[in-house]
Formats: sequence, structure tokens, C-alpha cells
Amino acid sequence: MKKERVQKLISQAGIASRRSAEELIKNKKVIINGELAALGDKASFNDEIIVDGIVISKQEKVYYIMNKPEKVICSLKDPQNRTVITDLIDENRFIFPVGRLDYNTTGTIILTNDGELTQRLLHPKYEIIRVYKARLNRPLTENQLSFLNSDQVKIDGVVSKQEVKKVDTKSYIVTLKVGTYHHVKKLFELFDLKVWSLNRIEFAGLTHIGLQKGQFRKLNIKEIRWLKSLVKLI
Repeated sequence: MKKERVQKLISQAGIASRRSAEELIKNKKVIINGELAALGDKASFNDEIIVDGIVISKQEKVYYIMNKPEKVICSLKDPQNRTVITDLIDENRFIFPVGRLDYNTTGTIILTNDGELTQRLLHPKYEIIRVYKARLNRPLTENQLSFLNSDQVKIDGVVSKQEVKKVDTKSYIVTLKVGTYHHVKKLFELFDLKVWSLNRIEFAGLTHIGLQKGQFRKLNIKEIRWLKSLVKLI
């Protein structure tokens, strides 16, 4: 069997993204055939690879889309013992969310054990489109709306490009290609506006529309191929 970098094998096993796998290796959490792994080491699934005490093997890839409800954490564990997103899916394989939505943010999120796809979908160079519906405490003025659609916006000192459309008195559709922490909220905070509710209605061209909050379904073959085509995996 062909030897590959061990971080790639960890990703294929659905344990972590390649970047996270590299951290596991640096932290001496990976053992190959009884020896501590180092960055650059190669192996195959014919070797015994132990990650944080667990022997790994190549897994069948699974892909889900969910309408995330409020009061759910997009991580694998929570020190405050709150509900985490994987609690909502009855899946024996180790899966993880592609990125995060805030505790009270709802909507479209993908869950998978495909570490390579996850890493690429979250990488800024692929400019994956996110679409949100935000409801504010008060409406934007025309000048404020125009400013948000200009090339003058900066969030945390970095130029931010987005399209913002008014759809109701206090509701707006925001389309952007970044997924940084609280980005949509920070856009409206430029004008001291509060986001009362935030729903992601689309990620990478896929939507949760048709699913009730907390519901999920498996992606079909066409949808999986679409995601992989966006990030040059096919």
C-alpha cells in the first residue's frame, strides 16, 4: 500500500483536518508502529497508527447537512456540558462540523468525517460563499446600506467585501466569502446596530431549506461532487 504523510491518513480516518493532525503530531499524540511520529513521517493503513490512544483506520466518508438550532455548540465537546452539534446526529463514525455557527445562530451547516474537504472548504483561497439572513434591532439608513456594499468596509483592520440586501424593515440578506468569528455581527456593529437573530441560509451553494431546526439529511452524490469541485478535489 502506498505510503502517505501521516497527517493525511489521520484526515482520511476522519479524526481531524490535516492542520489539526499536524498539531497532534507536534504534541506527541501520534504513534506509528510503536514509535512517536514526527512531521514528515509517512505510513499507510497497513501500519499501526495510534492517535491520542486510539488505533485509526480508513473510514467510509459520510456527509450531512443540518438546520442547526439555537443553543447548540459547533464543537465536539463543551466544558459547560451544553448540547454539541454531533449530539443531534445518530452516527457511529467520528464526524465534525465544517466550520462553526455561534451558539444562537441557526441554519445551514455541513458535518462530515472528510478532513481534506473540510480543510479546503474553510480555506480563504477558495472563497466559499456564505449567505445569512440577519434581523436587526433597527433598520439601516440608505447611506449605511450603501457603505456596507462599498469597498471601504474594514473588519478588524481587514477590507471586507460583501453584498447586503434589504428584504424587510429590519431584515437583511448578507452574502460574503469569509467565515471569520462574528463577522456578520461586526458589520452591523459598525453602526451600533444589534443582530437580534442570524440564520445562515446557504453555505457553498447548499441550503437547509426544507429541514426543520435540528433536522438533517445525507448529502446526495451530486451535492458531494459539487462541494469537491468547488475546492479542486475532482
